[in-house]
Amino acid sequence: MQVKRIMAQIQDEYGAEPEFLWPDRYPTYCVFRHRQNQKWFALVGAVKGTTLGLSDDELVDIINLKFDAGMALEFASNADGIYPAYHMNKMNWITIALNESMDDEMVFELVRKSYSLTD
Repeated sequence: MQVKRIMAQIQDEYGAEPEFLWPDRYPTYCVFRHRQNQKWFALVGAVKGTTLGLSDDELVDIINLKFDAGMALEFASNADGIYPAYHMNKMNWITIALNESMDDEMVFELVRKSYSLTD
């Protein structure tokens, strides 16, 4: 499962542990924080496909990542598997569907970018 691989890589590379902040309402949602300043650089969860504009209600694992200020919406509209941020500022965050539509290395390049932007 891609979501597990990406989460494991975040833990390995940054030493960041997933924080499950809403265990009763959203037990699968977790955040990863930057070690120095505690800012979120990734939020992992699952949403219905229709939330992303897909044609069905099947749950899709996602990761929300920080992106260049004011550029996220434009980037998301021009890339497969990347969407305007779910439940975050759409100008500064993107959502990536972790459904194998994008290879792990590309996802992790965007994780690295998010981490550096929250430094």
